[in-house]
Amino acid sequence: MVCRTGSWPAGNYCNVPDTGSLPPGIFGVYVQVTDLDRSLSFYRDVLALELDWRDGALAVMQSAVNPGNALVLRQVGEGARRDLGEPGVTRVLWRAANPGDLDRAEAYLNSLDVPCQRHREEVTDGLTLRDPDGVEFVLLCGSEEPGTEPPFWLYWYR
Repeated sequence: MVCRTGSWPAGNYCNVPDTGSLPPGIFGVYVQVTDLDRSLSFYRDVLALELDWRDGALAVMQSAVNPGNALVLRQVGEGARRDLGEPGVTRVLWRAANPGDLDRAEAYLNSLDVPCQRHREEVTDGLTLRDPDGVEFVLLCGSEEPGTEPPFWLYWYR
């Protein structure tokens, strides 16, 4: 469904999913970036997100595969850093369907010369990379079984 509302700048359109078919929970992430064009290139070319709309300060991107979830990019000043232990987004978790998806993602990132690191644990397989402003993305594939200990990937630090 395409909408035009007073809350969107004139001439911009947004894709609004049928919320009746989506489970409740987080449906988007708002990330502050220092260079909107550079970040749009990264999220489009590296993470294969599609641009929904943009203006001079904001951009909304979605996955073609799962368009109900959005990534909002907002350009801020050069001095904006986000480190572990400080408020703000430092890590975004992305679920992979199977280990083969991680293998393909790792090969793709390597073909683009995007630095990434593979993490293989007993029940979890993951791949980490960073956006141009240092926000960490973790692609995960693993067991959803509840355990007595937190999952290993919570402790994957820089």
